[in-house]
Parts: sequence; structure tokens; C-alpha cells
Amino acid sequence: KQARRTVLSPPLVAALQERVERGEQCMLLLNRRGYAPVLHCADCGWKSECKHCSAFRVFHKIDRTLRCHHCGLTERVPRACPECGNADIAPIGRGTEQLEEHLGELLAHVLRPDGTPIRIARIDADTTRHKGALESQLAQVHAGEVDILVGTQMIAKGHDFRRITLVAAVNPDTALFSSDFRAPERLFALLMQAAGRAGRDATQSATSEMWVQTFHPQHALFEALKKHDYPAFAASELAERTSADLPPISHQALLRADARSQEAAQALLNAARETLEAQLSADPTTADLVMQVSVYPAVPMSMQRVADVERAQMLLESPSRMALQKMLWHLHGVLHQVRSQPEHKGVIRWLVDVDPQAI
Repeated sequence: KQARRTVLSPPLVAALQERVERGEQCMLLLNRRGYAPVLHCADCGWKSECKHCSAFRVFHKIDRTLRCHHCGLTERVPRACPECGNADIAPIGRGTEQLEEHLGELLAHVLRPDGTPIRIARIDADTTRHKGALESQLAQVHAGEVDILVGTQMIAKGHDFRRITLVAAVNPDTALFSSDFRAPERLFALLMQAAGRAGRDATQSATSEMWVQTFHPQHALFEALKKHDYPAFAASELAERTSADLPPISHQALLRADARSQEAAQALLNAARETLEAQLSADPTTADLVMQVSVYPAVPMSMQRVADVERAQMLLESPSRMALQKMLWHLHGVLHQVRSQPEHKGVIRWLVDVDPQAI
């Protein structure tokens, strides 16, 4: 309902201004650090990809660097597109650095009750890198020296900010459409925790608010969040998982392989799968395990390459935990057997994650 490219909606900006002028504190949550997630060239389509990972390097405006948040690769921002020479390379998306800068521009005219200018602070992994930095920044918030606190999820949980009366989540929509079925559950928990930072002082709790800025205001997650109705949200999530036979209805284990090439990682997993099924089917005492446990073919992980290491995964799923554990017991021996074969020398390591919390 807002104008295109709106970072903060006018009603939210007005609410922030009102709170600051009353001497109250506000908190803005954006779970993405840096200035912008990607730098992009409109002429040739170049993007700031990391050469060691399946990810983009994040633009950090403060020190003019492109940083990979997975392997740590850091380079200076190029003056022009490395591929076509176009000088007009632009950031896409936004992070906490950009939000802090944008807030400073929108609220530059706002004065605190004592007539001094507004003070905005940012707390994320970049501003708290040095020893003691987090403690000193939190002390400033507690002392009332900060009017608006901008940060990632590290400020959403466990802090007792007595003066904060407004908490706003800026665009939390990415978790609504994640490939991980647990993402909405984690988002709901994060937003509930973030809302708990407002109104910690009993005298202010009646006027404290939690704002969510979303492209999907009618989504069932936000409807339940508005009513603080975790049971309703949990019931809807459970119904979805029941229809799809996802945990807790079924039980899962994830087998992961890391190798120098994606083909080598997947080859190990698929070879283990074929060997395992052949061994179990040949033995009458274990043949029923093949029917009880679904073993899916190997696929690349969502973050396929990190620090030049290719990663693949294979999912095992069963309605019976006992059957899954028996299958894993047999799989363990098969993996050692397959791993020792000469054709799998390119594999660096493998690991088994029972009840994986992220897929």
C-alpha cells in the first residue's frame, strides 16, 4: 500500500518521531547486516558474487568493501563494473547500514525533549566485532543515550531494554517462502521475542507497540502474531506438516558430504544409498527396512559451495524412529566401506545429522 521503493512507511516514520519527541526509545529489526546484499551492473548483469562460495558478497558502505559473510573474502568496491567497465553499479536490497543511514535522513529534523538532535545506533556483527564493543553499546541504550536502535536478530532476544516502547520489524517476509519448512516457526519465535523488548517497564506497557512492515499483511502468521496466539499458529503449522508427512509426524536424518567437486560429493552419497539398499534387500531380516525408510537421491545443499568446498546432502525419512535408527546403523558401516574406495578420494568428509533443524 506504500509508494514503490519505500523503505519505511510514512505511518511508521510518524510513530518513530512521536516516540522520540516524548523521550521514549524505539527498536528496528532487520535481519540482514551490511549496506546492501548485492552490487549489480544494469548494463551487463554482473553481480558481486563470491568466487569461493555460492553466495553474493555484501556491500559495506562504511569501509567501501565487498564482503562474503560465509568465507570472509573481502575486497575493495570496484570503481566500475569488472566485466564491462560501466561506472554505474548500484546496490540491490538493503541491510542495517542502509537502514541506519536512511533513518538519519528521514528524522534529521526531529529533536529530543531536551532539544538535542536524535541519536541512532546500530548493533550487529559488524559494530560489535571488537572486544567490549557490544557491552558499551548496550550500556548506552540502557542509559538512554540512544533514541532508535537498529539491528539484526542479536538485539531481539534476551535484552531488558526498559525504555523501548516501539519495536518494528522491517520486511521479515523472506522466511515466509523459504525452502526450509521450519522457517515460519523460527520467524514467529523471533518476532514474538522482538515484541517482548517493548514495554518492559510496567508504566509504559499500555502504550507499547510492535509494528511489522510486510508485503503480506493477510498472511496467517501475522494474523496469529497480532493476537499473540501461538496455539493457533502452531495448529496451522501442524496441519500443514501432517498433510506433507513432515516432522513431528515423521522423523528425518540428513547425510551430508563435502568434496572438492559437486559430482564427487553426490557420487559418495548415491553410492552409499545403492550399496545400502542392495545389502538390506538381500537379507530377509532387514528387507522391510527398505520399505519403512525413504532414502532420497543426493542433491546440492541450498548453500552449495562454501570456501571452495562443494556440499551435497541426502535425506532419510521414516514414520518410525526405530526403523530410521536401524537404517542409520547399517548406513554407518556402508559409508566407511564406500569411502575407502579409490573413486571417492575427492571426498573431504561426511556427517550424519539426526533430526536436522535446517535443511
